[in-house]
Amino acid sequence: MQIDEKLKIQVTALMIKAVRKETRAGTLDCRAVLEETGCDVEKAIELIRLRGQKTPKIVWV
Repeated sequence: MQIDEKLKIQVTALMIKAVRKETRAGTLDCRAVLEETGCDVEKAIELIRLRGQKTPKIVWV
């Protein structure tokens, strides 16, 4: 099944930022989940939480 490029919804930086703020997931993870859910932020947050994706609280330098 091919998706027509005109019908494809664009993932915006604001959507990614909203998902990251709630889940602490990585940018690419947020983008992938948003594309899976058709750019639905609430469903994306729920899906990331179900998968258990998040970044560590300690950043190693």
